[in-house]
Amino acid sequence: MIAIRLFRKESEFMQCLICAHKCKIKKGKVGVCRTILNRDGVLYSINYGILVAQAADPIEKKPLFHFLPGSSSYSIASPGCNFRCLGCQNANISQSYRDGAYETYLEYYEGTRRISPDEVVESALNAHCKSISYTYTDPAAFFDYSIDVMMIAHKNGLKNIFVTNGYYTEEAVNMTKGLLDAANIDIKFFNDDSYRRICGGRLEPVLEAVKMFHKNGVHLELTTLLIDGYNDASAEIRGIADFIVSIDPNLPWHISRFFPLYKMKGGQVTRGENIIEAYNIGKTAGLKYIYAGNVKLDEYENTYCPSCERLLIKRDGYNISENNIVSGNCKFCGYKIYGVF
Repeated sequence: MIAIRLFRKESEFMQCLICAHKCKIKKGKVGVCRTILNRDGVLYSINYGILVAQAADPIEKKPLFHFLPGSSSYSIASPGCNFRCLGCQNANISQSYRDGAYETYLEYYEGTRRISPDEVVESALNAHCKSISYTYTDPAAFFDYSIDVMMIAHKNGLKNIFVTNGYYTEEAVNMTKGLLDAANIDIKFFNDDSYRRICGGRLEPVLEAVKMFHKNGVHLELTTLLIDGYNDASAEIRGIADFIVSIDPNLPWHISRFFPLYKMKGGQVTRGENIIEAYNIGKTAGLKYIYAGNVKLDEYENTYCPSCERLLIKRDGYNISENNIVSGNCKFCGYKIYGVF
């Protein structure tokens, strides 16, 4: 275990300042994520260096379509999450601290070998990756470890990427400044009640984090997992699209298909027509780059020039079969394309 960086000391508790829960943790207790422990008045990251996933992924899997397309990103995850999404697509690793007996889980991992930040960077370089992604669970649950890896990664010419629910404090966002190069942030709902009931969080901190990351110059792409009957109403989709436009109409928006998992197994797979409807709402709102995820709709996964409408990047799954972006510009009309190429 290692002591965390962001906290506030009070008389009877320690307050964690990593995520927007701002948990007030008494001695011997853990925060909402169950990965931050108050031991004798010091807050520790109990899963520091414990990795439940390490893999070289196509960067398109994050999904990031406008950041070093065609490259590989070394992806890591520690167990735990600061959300408890009922439809979590990675519950076996993100919800394990919450669902199991905490003491048993902690005892199990006390004997697990911890991977040093240097080892992660070495593995990424050996795999010929151009970046490291902190993903699968949420980097908020292994924030201090991420910061340590990120610093070494930059020294070795690697980019850093968060795939995240965006539930951060201003202090945490600013701690990543100069280290975080790109992020895909979920906007799960545009309804605070849904965030509270289904995720155990709130909407406003997510929106504020998007604004702060953007202000800090982080390359952003946004994702919404479209769930039939929960967030597929036209007004809610329009609210998300309008919010993104208000930040920057160039920000890519990924509308992803939901598969019934975890505690929402009684739901249904998102219908393709609902995703296409959301896509059209986003276009009408003024977004320049919209993509459909987890759906076999190839034309909705390609990148087109917002100016001349010619095909720029053709994708076949996670593979790129055609790329007509030259030095960040459309090869045909010279229009500047949002992203890092």
